[in-house]
Order: sequence, then C-alpha cells, then structure tokens
Amino acid sequence: MNILDHMGNTPIVEIKNIYNQKFGRVWVKLEEFNPGGSIKSRVGLKMINDAEEAGLLSNGSRLIEPTGGNTGIGLALASAIKGYKLTLVIPDNFSEEKVNTLKRYGVDILRSDHRTGPGSHIRMVHDILKEESQYIFLDQFSNISNPNSHYLFTGNEIIIQMKNNISAFICGVGSGGTIAGVGRRLKELNAEIKIIGVQPNGCDIKNGIFTPHKIEAIAVGIIPPFIDFDQIDHFIDVDIEEVQELRDYLTRKESIFIGISSGANILAAMKLSKQFKNTENIVTVAPDSGRSYI
Repeated sequence: MNILDHMGNTPIVEIKNIYNQKFGRVWVKLEEFNPGGSIKSRVGLKMINDAEEAGLLSNGSRLIEPTGGNTGIGLALASAIKGYKLTLVIPDNFSEEKVNTLKRYGVDILRSDHRTGPGSHIRMVHDILKEESQYIFLDQFSNISNPNSHYLFTGNEIIIQMKNNISAFICGVGSGGTIAGVGRRLKELNAEIKIIGVQPNGCDIKNGIFTPHKIEAIAVGIIPPFIDFDQIDHFIDVDIEEVQELRDYLTRKESIFIGISSGANILAAMKLSKQFKNTENIVTVAPDSGRSYI
C-alpha cells in the first residue's frame, strides 16, 4: 500500500448560509484531504492508470501537461511512484507556492505568458509537441479519464455521503471534468437534480467567451469536449472581490481555509441557495485549500 491507495473518500461538511437559514442548505466536499491536497489528484492518477492499461506508458516515459498546479501535483504524485518523468507548463501569473511545491516532486517547469490571454499554457504545450516527439500528452482537457474519475468516484461518494438527498450540484468549469463526471452520475440517480456551472464575471464558457480574470482554474480558455451543456441547467457568475471576502469569512467563522476556485464555488452555491428551501441540499466541492495561495 502507498499514498495513492488513499485517494478519495474526502469529507463533506455543511456551511452556514451567509444569506439566510431559510434558504437551501449548502454542503461542501473538502478535496484538500486527498493525497496531494486537491481534487485534481484524482484526475492525475486516473489518467496515468488508464494510460498504463492502454499500453501507452513504459518505465521512464516523459509526460507533459498544461496545468495551473493541482493536476500537476496529482500527476507528480503518480509519476514519482510509478517512475515517469514529468514536465508541466504553467501560466506565469499562477501561484508561486504551487510551482515551488511541484519542483519538490522533481517536476520540470515551463512558464507561459499569461498576457497572451486565457489558455496560454495550453497553446504552449501544443507548440512544444509540434517540435518535440519525446513527450506523451495525456491532456486533461480532452481525456475521458478526467470526467470518469468523478463519475466513478467523486459522484458516488457524494451520493453515499448525502444519502441520495441532493437537490443541486454546482461547481466551476475549468477542464470540465468535475461537472461532467459528477453531473452525469447525479443525473443517473435523479434527473431532477439541478447541475449548475460557475464562471467569472465577463466570461461565457458555453459560447466560448473568455476574458482575463483572477479566479485560477476556471474559465481557462477552452470549451471542454466532454461537457454536455444540455446537462448544465445554467451558470452563475461570480466576482473575485466577493470570492475573496467569502474566503476570509469562512476562515474566520467556519475554520475552513479554502482556495480561490473553492471560494467561487461556495459563493455561487450560496447565491443558488436563494432558489431553494432549507429542506433542500446544494452540494459543491472545494478543490483545494488556501495554503497554496498565501
């Protein structure tokens, strides 16, 4: 048994509704309790396991991936244990704490110029692949292992923890794996469960409109191919200042120190709660903790 055997089964907690207790109840699945400290550890491990089963990897294979950090840590965990080399391309405006953590795992880091717009790291990887053939690109943005990790595990965990009593699931859309996988699993449980996306103000992910923003890991400049927008009932927009205020509040009042995209998810869940009664449950995820953003 090693650290990878302890992936998943993260806790879910109720957050006091900041608007009014008469509105829907808000529950948050704390993914910082995964090895590697985020929800993306599930994705990194699933992509590598599936690539191994498909015969795509051998000892010493070199992987490359565009990532803001969390998927990279998941890939780094699995690569270190399984004997693969890993190069990550990260926008140069992303958290230095995450970059320094990745270097500790022995990962090679390349930085893309965020001033070229959302998705700079994705474009840089594609440019590298045109010139160099040594890399294996698992591509979290098109790899079905990404949503499958949430369909098979995260979604089922939520169903068990909530005892089938779920009115809505809401989360940000970056690679799209969480909302696609969890959403599909919950719709199988009950087609009446609402699936809601979260995006920064000024972005319209469904229509491919991305504007510069400061909420890492969502609205990253692509429309994920495995997202079924017919499955998403609607999107809620959030503002970075409100997100930061809520993060501070949750740390002081709930002793829950969450990351930026986690704050976006919870803020959107609170806004959504106004459409529900206090007998109805709204579930979201906190992809990581705030320790990576100090």
